[in-house]
Parts: sequence; C-alpha cells; structure tokens
Amino acid sequence: MLDDETLYRQVLQGNQVAAIELIRRYHAPLFKFLCRFSGDVVLADDLAQETFTRLLTYKGNRPTRFKPWAYAVARNLARDHFKSAHYRYERVADFEEDTADIPGDAGFAVDDREAVIQALAKLSADHREVLILRFYHDLKLEEIADVTHAPVGTVKSRLFHALKQMKGFLAITEGIHD
Repeated sequence: MLDDETLYRQVLQGNQVAAIELIRRYHAPLFKFLCRFSGDVVLADDLAQETFTRLLTYKGNRPTRFKPWAYAVARNLARDHFKSAHYRYERVADFEEDTADIPGDAGFAVDDREAVIQALAKLSADHREVLILRFYHDLKLEEIADVTHAPVGTVKSRLFHALKQMKGFLAITEGIHD
C-alpha cells in the first residue's frame, strides 16, 4: 500500500485511481472532523467536497506530510466560512441537533454523548479543534501544530485547558443528572 505522500504525488500527475484511493482514505475522517468542528452535517458535507476540490486541483508545492495538510485545508475552509458575511446573516442551527447523525460516536451512551456534544459546543473554536483532532482523529501534537499553524507548546496548552474545561462542564452535567 502506498503512503499518502506518494499517492498524492500520483494524483498531481493525473492518476485518477490514486485520486479515488485518496478520497477513500480521507473523506470520512475529514467529514467527521468538519461535522464536529462546525456542528452542521450539511455544511460539513459541503466543506468536505470543497476540501477535496482544493486538494485535487492544488498547483503549489507538494506538502511534506499529507494528513496534517489535508486537515489544515479543511480547517481553513471552515474558519473562512464562519468569517464570511453570508454566514453571519444565515440562521445557525443548534450544535446538538446537527451532530445527532454524525457517524463514529456510537461508543458513548446517549446521555454521555449528548453531554460531550454540549460540552464541546461550549469550548472556544481553538480548544474544540485541538480536542477533536487529538481524540477523534488521533493526530499527534506535531500534526495538530501543522494543522492549526500554532507551535507545539501552544497546542499542548490549548489541549490542557480544553481538557480542564471539558472536565468541569461534564462534572456539572453529571451533578445535574445525579
């Protein structure tokens, strides 16, 4: 099996089979990341498609590591969307409702899953994204630093504070259910 960088090099040379394989490998993880990051399944689908359009038509220098670069492209598209004038004027759906159908969260009991979704929604975008990238997508700290364009020390700090906040949010939720 070819590594991602070799596969991407073949994509840039016009190999359609390589493009299909790259999409097979990365569509679901990027879609899930965008679902969790945006809280909107429909928006995540649109952003995932745009991400692949950008990846497959890219004309610049090849990335040295494909995976963090692909997540960075998806992240930047999502952030650009949230900064756009169009987004500021459209009605934003509730995070919990739109994430109900996100695949890959079946390991949680329904109450636990809802509590985690609510707690994630309370985090800042910077804290939410490092948690999602680390624990839902198993990216290493260095890869998260590449995705977020932040130093590894900043990633560690954001992860520490995000976990501390999540613990607090979940403890409050647990206290309410007891």
